[in-house]
Amino acid sequence: MRWPNLVIKVIGMKPNIEYTAQILDKFESCEQSQLSFVELWNSFVLQEDSNEFVFHFRLLVENGLISRHDMISSPISSLGLHYSSPSDITIFDAQLRLTQQGHDFAKALNNREVLAKLKDGFKEAPFKVIFDGSQQLPTHFFKKKIDSLTAE
Repeated sequence: MRWPNLVIKVIGMKPNIEYTAQILDKFESCEQSQLSFVELWNSFVLQEDSNEFVFHFRLLVENGLISRHDMISSPISSLGLHYSSPSDITIFDAQLRLTQQGHDFAKALNNREVLAKLKDGFKEAPFKVIFDGSQQLPTHFFKKKIDSLTAE
């Protein structure tokens, strides 16, 4: 099933860690191991914010956090977005899943303390630094917790 072409303009956008967390949470809260691209699209896209969704979806795909149900993650046209030109896309349904890295990132962002630290301290950081930080912060928090438990 295909939907009409949409004009997408991604100009000067920066990653929004809260928006990214919301997309990942949609996968994590799904009762099945995969999620329909159209369901994901419909959860986030109103005409005025399709640009933001497409921008963040592309970041998640290119960083290996989302794949198709059969573990294929490229080209993006296999995941629900087909570009007929740099700004025109056609969406179609594909069954998607989080990769292990995607689950790890989602779990880290579900931790309010980690999310707050990333939002405040990593606003201008590259995506890789944000991802790496999201994996190191819980380790740091748990190490402190273990230290406090073993000090008793």
